[in-house]
Amino acid sequence: MQLQDLLITEQATVKDAIQQLERLRCKVIYVVKDRKLLASVSDGDVRRYTLQAGNINDSVSQIANYTPCTCSEYEEEAWQTIFQNTGMYSIPIVNLNGEIIGVVYQNGTVIKEHEKIGLPVVIMAGGKGTRLHPYTKILPKALIPIGELPISEHIIQRFLEYGCSQYYMIVNHKGAMIQSYFNNIDKAYDIRFIEEAEPLGTGGGLSLLKGSIEQDFILTNCDILIDADYGEIYRIHKKKHNFITMVLSEYEVEIPYGVVQVDQDNNYGGVTEKPVLHYLINTGVYLVNERVITEMPRDTVMDFPDIVENYRKSGEKVGCYVVKQSAYMDMGQFEELEKMKEKLHAQ
Repeated sequence: MQLQDLLITEQATVKDAIQQLERLRCKVIYVVKDRKLLASVSDGDVRRYTLQAGNINDSVSQIANYTPCTCSEYEEEAWQTIFQNTGMYSIPIVNLNGEIIGVVYQNGTVIKEHEKIGLPVVIMAGGKGTRLHPYTKILPKALIPIGELPISEHIIQRFLEYGCSQYYMIVNHKGAMIQSYFNNIDKAYDIRFIEEAEPLGTGGGLSLLKGSIEQDFILTNCDILIDADYGEIYRIHKKKHNFITMVLSEYEVEIPYGVVQVDQDNNYGGVTEKPVLHYLINTGVYLVNERVITEMPRDTVMDFPDIVENYRKSGEKVGCYVVKQSAYMDMGQFEELEKMKEKLHAQ
């Protein structure tokens, strides 16, 4: 049985759910939208509905449980506790973006899978990490530890789950230390290091990859993690025929004061206490057409957002994929570094 077999959409009917449960000989299936977990449907939900003379041609939403118990892939030690306390048959495993990535069963069986996209990954690791001083006076940002592994290895391990086995790391500050680390560990992937003679910004170093990458690729900074379904991001990238897809994160900011509205004559117009502002922010992760590399001028300082804007103005399609704020982890500051460790249970 594969994970996909256990998924159903809200467009399905109760009859579809009954047939799926019967075909799989299982007790629970899961309602999803774009891989995000919405609800569960159990054989008990079906029995209760049919005993009430419900119409099996109604939407499956009529019987679904929209508050299912879930667990994180980082909390394996908690799975057994949940089973002991609830007697549940199975628990869906979700990532920090709310997407279902697996199911664990009471008997210990785990079904977990990721779509294999196999794209090359470019990691920008040339920055000095000044916001993390004094750590980065000793270690390059790419080697700052998150638990037992440096941040760059966490990034690589996440992409490995999606079949990405070729990595290019553009280095500058303390680049020799980064290379030494990766040259002295056992690894199931290939990694090449591209050295900038001078800092070229967050995008200029891509010119050093000419002739190396001839397909869409993933570009990421070395200090962030996105806990989302990269298979789904790539599917949307291809479906919409994007030239570049920017991964954005929801971001909320609470103003800790009452915000007062006034008119042009400074007349009072009302107050909003502690409003919460909602934004979409750039995470620093992109899916990118290979032409960006071939058309990049050599040895030119450029930041990647400027490259994106240039292509947008030239008529190329730039799309966006939005993840939840909880799925975006940035270790660029001490407070965020600790939050990342907490989310990954990597203290």
